Amino acid sequence: MRTTTPHKGNQSAFDRKALQALGVLMPIKLSPQKILPGRHPLGRAGDGLRFLRTRPFIQGEDNPRDIDKFSPPGERLVIEFEGEAQASVTLLADVSDSMAIPFKSSLRNACLMQLTYSLWRSGDQVKTIFFSSEIHQEIKGANLKTQMELLNSNLSNITSHDTTNISTVLKKYMHQVQRSVPDILFVVSDFVSLQKKDFSLDSEWRRVLNHLRHNLIPVIVTFKVPSGVRGMLKVWDPERQSRRLTWFSSSRVRKINREEKERVAALTSTFRSVGLDYLIITSQREIYPQLAQLARNRRRRKN
Repeated sequence: MRTTTPHKGNQSAFDRKALQALGVLMPIKLSPQKILPGRHPLGRAGDGLRFLRTRPFIQGEDNPRDIDKFSPPGERLVIEFEGEAQASVTLLADVSDSMAIPFKSSLRNACLMQLTYSLWRSGDQVKTIFFSSEIHQEIKGANLKTQMELLNSNLSNITSHDTTNISTVLKKYMHQVQRSVPDILFVVSDFVSLQKKDFSLDSEWRRVLNHLRHNLIPVIVTFKVPSGVRGMLKVWDPERQSRRLTWFSSSRVRKINREEKERVAALTSTFRSVGLDYLIITSQREIYPQLAQLARNRRRRKN
């Protein structure tokens, strides 16, 4: 990946074209995505203070040394500062067979890159963990540049694994982290298990919710078959681990899209029932706008 020396007004250490080639959308104004919790006085990593407010000096409670020397005549004001909050964010990324379908895997990869870039620019520390029915690999860099390069390299060499079992993975993950539970946990998956038809929030999900205080955010990777798709096409069959010829008619396309829409609607209804925020990703251009909307919704509820 090429890098450039950052200049005034550009806090990114990356070449803009290189980031765009990786599928990362950079808004015209580089503003961080403040997803919460506690967040974020500064738009960069590291310790710091930010001006919060001025208020009248309270005799007996405030230190006289904190009085602002530029207070108006006859008025004593105290300046309050806000410390920077740095959240730990983990991205659990599904690398099971059902996610090996090209349009799903490309959406997952773009989503992971965008989340990593946008959240790290907010001052958070972000790492990614690959999973299927087991936890496979952790990707953790010392800084944003290293993390993006490691993530890009590993996403280019993914080996798909059996089926998705998010509940088992959550149980093992929470056992691993124990007291060092992340502030925010994103689960990027299609939430499809070839062993079970319906998805449900079992005891493992609810245990994670209790630990994270609902700062678990599912990212649902889904699809819509274009209406113009017709004829005999070769498609990936995750159950048989092979490609096979399948006939697509207009009625079959409508049925596939209807069933997928109903499946996603059931998922979102389940997540809403326990107060979870979630994202639904059907195309790469939706990722950044949905992330921005998620940030606005969470800030609105906090305020």
